[in-house]
Amino acid sequence: MKFDTLIEKAVTYCVLDKVPFVLFALPGEDKFRFYASDTDDEGCSPAFSDDDEDCFYINFFDNDEPYTAGVRFSMTAAQLVSRRESEGVFGVDSQIRPHIPATLRASYHDAFSNIIPRLKAEGGKVVLSRHRTIFSEKPLLQSVGEYFSLTDSTFRYLAYTPETGLWFGSTPELLVESDSRSNELRTMALAGTRPVTEDGAWDEKNSYEQSIVTDYIAEILKGEGLDVTVEEPYSRRFLNIEHLCTEITAKGVMDVPYIMSELSPTPAVAGYPRETALEEICRYETHRRYCYGGYVGVRIGGDYHAYVNLRCCFLAAACFCNDISGWLCNLYAGGGIVASSKEESEWEETAAKMSALSGILLGQQERCGCEGHIINVSSVSITETPTREMIKAG
Repeated sequence: MKFDTLIEKAVTYCVLDKVPFVLFALPGEDKFRFYASDTDDEGCSPAFSDDDEDCFYINFFDNDEPYTAGVRFSMTAAQLVSRRESEGVFGVDSQIRPHIPATLRASYHDAFSNIIPRLKAEGGKVVLSRHRTIFSEKPLLQSVGEYFSLTDSTFRYLAYTPETGLWFGSTPELLVESDSRSNELRTMALAGTRPVTEDGAWDEKNSYEQSIVTDYIAEILKGEGLDVTVEEPYSRRFLNIEHLCTEITAKGVMDVPYIMSELSPTPAVAGYPRETALEEICRYETHRRYCYGGYVGVRIGGDYHAYVNLRCCFLAAACFCNDISGWLCNLYAGGGIVASSKEESEWEETAAKMSALSGILLGQQERCGCEGHIINVSSVSITETPTREMIKAG
């Protein structure tokens, strides 16, 4: 997939100048939309304003920030380019950076070994995640275009805010989709994972994991006084893997942003009981998830389209071995750990979830990048500003 010249120019300017922007397409759409906005007087980029302006929003997994960051739909690509070339645009650099060391296999083993005894004694679920760190020499928009071209059934986005840094993703998991005209809300429980080549009924472990998520979401919605309908689960494919999916609808008078905040993070990305799972994630994972597992989406015409931020990449311009320019990329994936989980199977599941994106960033036979022990604090440094050649698709 190639983006048109105007969008490519607008994205390039925003990345160079650290201006809040988003490039996105809703599931089923093949046309991408671009918007940018200024930071406020304090250098912040809040998504929501008092006038219900259309916007993009992205939050952190912890869901504890004082406001939700995002991009108000203030400038189109044409307006951004015109303004930049006439008077200039000025943004703010992000204070967070991708992790340089990846999750060690030994660290994952330690975390798994500490979590399992409690699960066997008390039941429940903990989503244990890990991340890969990749240095990619591919231009940003080439990687993004190749990734977005793999499927049009997901919410696809590329965005920057000072609060979150630069992210792109292609997420299949709906958190909330609202219809203000009918007072209706759609969501889904998406949990359980297996290769698409595996036929037959889902096993007990995956079915149990998925039922936890379904029950939790339904209880939250019923607690808001809504009329809730839960459909039968079915298999939903995402590239080389598939998940169990249960669609859920709710009707009634509702505060959609509040429901989004109450649902996130769901047991699909955190675990259950949620507070216990969150405490163990904080204790045993060796990385911060940042926006992975949070929610990301758009508000258009008063309706919300929010998705769990999965199959995503957090990246920053970097230099490898002092002379190779590229992107330091963090890829994240997790798996639901229950009492019957097998460590090697869970590790392999996370690898499968990251394989499509890692293949794009590294290129065929890893000709466009590298990862592993050679990616360390001695070999990689974050650069202040990328070059145009690092952004443009060529």
